[in-house]
Amino acid sequence: MNLRYVQSVITLVLLILICGPVSAYYLSIDAPAQVKVGEPILVTGSTNTPPPDKIDIIFSHSLNVPIEIERQSIQITEKGETTFNVTFKTDGLEKGNYKVEGLSQSQRDFSAGSRSIRVVKIIDRSDLITFTSPTWQEFEKTLNIEAKISGYKENAIQMEVAKDHKTIFGPESIPVTGGRVKYELPISEPGTYEVSFTDYDGFIGKYSIVSEEKDQYHLTGPIEKQEVTVAATETEMKETVKPTATPAPDKAEKISGISAQAEVSRDNPGLFMISTNKTPITIQVSGNTDLVFEYKTSQDGASVKVNEEMGTVPETVTISDSVSEIYLKVYPYSFKAAEKVTITADTAEVISLSDVSAKAFGMPPRYGSNEQKGQETPIPVVLVLLSLVIGLGIFIKRK
Repeated sequence: MNLRYVQSVITLVLLILICGPVSAYYLSIDAPAQVKVGEPILVTGSTNTPPPDKIDIIFSHSLNVPIEIERQSIQITEKGETTFNVTFKTDGLEKGNYKVEGLSQSQRDFSAGSRSIRVVKIIDRSDLITFTSPTWQEFEKTLNIEAKISGYKENAIQMEVAKDHKTIFGPESIPVTGGRVKYELPISEPGTYEVSFTDYDGFIGKYSIVSEEKDQYHLTGPIEKQEVTVAATETEMKETVKPTATPAPDKAEKISGISAQAEVSRDNPGLFMISTNKTPITIQVSGNTDLVFEYKTSQDGASVKVNEEMGTVPETVTISDSVSEIYLKVYPYSFKAAEKVTITADTAEVISLSDVSAKAFGMPPRYGSNEQKGQETPIPVVLVLLSLVIGLGIFIKRK
């Protein structure tokens, strides 16, 4: 037998033993290289892995330790090629690099030519724009749109406004002066309006403005509809119009009492402690943005979240429990907002930023308060003076 032939066979066997058998099965997926926040990621793929098997398509955030966001499974039921497509939502995700990966639940190895991993970059430029007009506005048939665009040097920008997923304005070029946008858009009805901006580099972001009709009487129930003639007497009017509910207090009305202020953000909430000797106590949190606050009536008690109002309407709660201390955690609803908040309580004795409140909400101390101290008793000034007088008397007597 030819020695060279024997050597070739031995080499081939060794390569097979070392590298393992070559898989004839493949998995190939495809996804867009980048998408904007809010746009879906459409993943298409194909595989010839035989049944029974499932292919997991995993969507994760590519950080130092990947964080899985969602996964979808494709059932393999027939031999031959199986094609598939899945969609992942990106609403509310942070900008950055993400990964889409396909894996076999049977842990099958695929051929070297397979493409089972795709990197998707999510783009978010919405932080370039800061709204300076209220994001909650009373309905007056005009939507007030005012915004500041960071580092913007062009004199125009594309704006589009939609309501209920229907475009009511634009896209249209509107003027930009000194990096600021100011536009009054006529509207015919209240509701939530989505304002989108686009420049030469593409989509910037989408922002919501709520236009809400004010309830003039703030009634807690319906009023019986009655016809009243202009010529009716005052007595007849009183007998004709009979409301079935009594007026409720206006939640937007500021309450009186002791107040405290602090700068807060979602990452840096304000942690307050309210001391009181009288309940019920009404607490109000106000500012120029939509605010959220949580309160506890004991350090180990359950936390109650309050976020009933929209826009700049103050959040108000009344606590009837017999308590002497209330712990508050206050922050804006938006992750991008930074705001000065005002805490007011009608029967409070003291409202202060407190590390005791931070501890109650499981957060590290940040204010450097001396609330845990108080073991040291300073020497009264009278005792010091008395000691000096006695010492002086002893000294004179010896002389």
